[in-house]
Amino acid sequence: MNPRTILAVLSVAALAVACSTPTDGTAGPTTASSVPSLPYGGAPKVENPLPDNALSGDPCQALTPQQLTFQLGSAVTGKPDNVPTPACDWTSPDTHSFIGLSFFPKSNDGLSNVYTNVRPQMKRFDVLPPIQGFPAVAYSVNPGPNSNSCDVNVGVTDQLSFAVEASPGETKRGKIDPCPLAVSVADNVITTLKRKAGR
Repeated sequence: MNPRTILAVLSVAALAVACSTPTDGTAGPTTASSVPSLPYGGAPKVENPLPDNALSGDPCQALTPQQLTFQLGSAVTGKPDNVPTPACDWTSPDTHSFIGLSFFPKSNDGLSNVYTNVRPQMKRFDVLPPIQGFPAVAYSVNPGPNSNSCDVNVGVTDQLSFAVEASPGETKRGKIDPCPLAVSVADNVITTLKRKAGR
């Protein structure tokens, strides 16, 4: 399963939660009793959430040129990729290191969706210390620390989350743990989002 497939799992799983189980051959709208309250699946509560519009902007604007230069070596231009969710990709022309950022809407149920639907499919799933106070997890389709890429998903409210995918440069790929890179980028994104929210 590649990272874009993981994003699709996050999106489709949220749609599945939003549909009730048909009893007479026709699907009906959900009822309050059939929708689990947030958070669920073992996901932690976001104690100090950002505003509901925190992820309403363009993901390509979530990292500053200075942050990109620090992470990738140069302030490369982001490439929008809005399928299945608003996203942006950055790739270093020199090292081919990669950063991907995706914003997930409220319908995805934040980290609850990740704990419930993504966690069972991952070979690695690490509950991380909060990043600037926001709960986060790291995961990969490969076991062990030296996979080619790592995803970090951060809950900014109980319903909203964003995911960072990071892959180191070609000379380091498969030789170092990419998760600290993804965590560092996620920290940069939170700094931007907090600034946008006036914090």
